[in-house]
Amino acid sequence: MSRVSSIDIGSIKVTSLLDGELVLPAEVLLNLKDEDAQTIRDNNENKLSSSNINAYLIQNGERNLLVDAGCRELFGPTCGFIKDALAEAGVSTQQVTDVFLTHLHPDHIAGTLNTDGTAVFNNAQLHLVDIEHDFWIKENFDAVEVNGADWENLAQAVVTAYKDRLNLLSQGKEIMPGVNTVAIPGHTPGHSGFRVDSGNDSLMHLGDIIHLQNLQLIDPNVSTVFDIDYDTALLSRKRVLDMVSTDKNLCTSGHWLSPKFGHIERHGQGFAVSSK
Repeated sequence: MSRVSSIDIGSIKVTSLLDGELVLPAEVLLNLKDEDAQTIRDNNENKLSSSNINAYLIQNGERNLLVDAGCRELFGPTCGFIKDALAEAGVSTQQVTDVFLTHLHPDHIAGTLNTDGTAVFNNAQLHLVDIEHDFWIKENFDAVEVNGADWENLAQAVVTAYKDRLNLLSQGKEIMPGVNTVAIPGHTPGHSGFRVDSGNDSLMHLGDIIHLQNLQLIDPNVSTVFDIDYDTALLSRKRVLDMVSTDKNLCTSGHWLSPKFGHIERHGQGFAVSSK
């Protein structure tokens, strides 16, 4: 199977990289209809709660920017293929010049580290939004499974491994020419998407506002326990979906299935993805 899908945004090439696939259990979902919850519980391979873990390679001139890096082996044998995806895209880990992490959850950051805690991308500068960095570095976390001390420790290990090459950004700032961060708070305090602009073309990355395309577009009220600020995350999801559907933005997202690039359109009380 191919792990890559590419599109040109003006003179900038954007490639989605499939790190892995997984199915989320009903227990991590909120505001779920009873019939949907039963479908998910009855079928471990159901489509309603199917999700992907996507990273992105953005190439502009001599810059190879990797956005997010997957989860390594942390989520089981169906995930952790970021190096394979990069190789299929024709880029080695040593050729990655920049890494931007949309937020510091394990499924986005574990792939930046080897199992011994050293950096995978030895030649890359690490870009983080300052709010996100400060939250995971300065807060004290309880020993809970979600957004707890283990996740804090992993985030701090990433920062430590890249500390000599760390660039902290304020929200909305440029990562590299043609690529800017987009603030989408709630999932985490500094949770971000990104926007690519070149010539007359643009692409909006929606971060993690959608984990389950087949559920949350139809009903944006469906949420996950992974949101640190549930109310703000819900408002962000509805605001961003409304914005990109009204503005007819070409979109992609960290957990989209396929197509990897498309437009979001209003569909009844919810939304749907159309191909590019």
